[in-house]
Amino acid sequence: MIAPTDLRKILYTWLENAGEYNYDDIKEGLRLHLNESPYSPPDFIIENVEKYLTKGNRYQHPDLIARLRELAAEYSKVEPENILPTPGGDGALRTIFYNLTQPGDTVVYNFPSYSMYPVYSSVRGLNVIKINLKEDGDWWKEDLDLLYNKISNARLVIIDDPNNPTGSPMLKAKEDIISNIAEKINGLLIIDEAYYEFSGYTVKDFISKYKNVAIVRTLSKAFSLASFRVGYLIADKEVIKALTKATTPFDIPLPSLVAGISALENPSYAFNIANEIKKNRDFLYESIKKLGLKVYKSLTNFLFFKYDGDLIHPLLSKGIAIRRPISSYYRVTVGTLEQCTIFTQKLGEIIENSNTK
Repeated sequence: MIAPTDLRKILYTWLENAGEYNYDDIKEGLRLHLNESPYSPPDFIIENVEKYLTKGNRYQHPDLIARLRELAAEYSKVEPENILPTPGGDGALRTIFYNLTQPGDTVVYNFPSYSMYPVYSSVRGLNVIKINLKEDGDWWKEDLDLLYNKISNARLVIIDDPNNPTGSPMLKAKEDIISNIAEKINGLLIIDEAYYEFSGYTVKDFISKYKNVAIVRTLSKAFSLASFRVGYLIADKEVIKALTKATTPFDIPLPSLVAGISALENPSYAFNIANEIKKNRDFLYESIKKLGLKVYKSLTNFLFFKYDGDLIHPLLSKGIAIRRPISSYYRVTVGTLEQCTIFTQKLGEIIENSNTK
C-alpha cells in the first residue's frame, strides 16, 4: 500500500494560510456591492458577440488579441507595444504578482484599498506594508510622508487612484509625486486606474519617462463588461514583452475578446454611462447626507459613508447588497436613479428603526 502524500510537502505555508476574496451576494434584488455598472452592454456589443458564438469550437485567432491590443493603445494614447490585454483588471494584477514577485518580497499599498491586493500578496507570501489613508474633510488622502518613508525596499507599490473604497483621488497623476515614488523603489509602481473613465486623469504620459511605472485598466466599470472580464496593462514595452511570455493569445475567451474589441471601437458609450452615473452619484450623495450620515465625495461609481451599526444584514433582508470594507464604514455602488432612490428609502427605514429601539 502506497503511503498517502503529505500535503504539507506540496502546499506552501503562505498559500495554506492565505486569505481569499469573499463577499455576501444575492441572486435577486439590488446588487450595489461590486461597483458594477447598472446598465447593460449596448446592443451592438451583444450582437457582435453572438456572431462569434458558433466559432466556440475553435481557438480564437491571434489577430483578435492583436486588434484588442491596438484598440486599447489607441484609446489610451500609447503604442500597442505598451499594452498587454488581460482577463479583467484582476488579470493584469495577477500577471504582475505571479511573475514579478517572489516570496519574501515587499509590497506596499494603502489601507483601505482594493481587496485583491492583500489576497494576491498573501498567496505569493509577500511582506506587506500598509499605508493608512487619512481622513480629510469630504475626502481621504494619501499620507505621502509615510509612503515615501516605507517604499525604499519595495518590489511593488500599488495605488488605486481613485481609491477603492473611499472614492478619493490619491496621487492625481502629479509628476512630482510619481517621480518621487518611481525613483525610490527597486521595483514597479502600479497605478490601478479601474475608475479612469470617472476620474479623467491618468499617469499614462509617464510610462516612457519612468520605466517602472505601470497602469492597470478594466472594461468592467464604465464599459459595462464586468462578467466578460476584459482589461489591460499599460507599461514600458520591455515590461510588456517580458510579461507576454507568461500569457497565451487564448487567455481572454472568444466572446470577451469580441466584446472588448466592439467596446473599444465605439468607446463613447462608456463616457455617456460614466456621465449618467455621475448624475446619479450626486443624487445619492445628497440623499445619504439628508439621512444625517457622514458621506464622502467620490470620483468613482460608488460612495463611501460612515455608520456605526450593522447595515449589511438588515439591507440583505430587504434584498440589497452593499459592502463594509472596514468597521463602521460602508461602500455602496451608484445604481440607476430608481435604484438609488430605493436604497436610500430602505436605508432610512433601517436607521429610523434603529433609533427607536
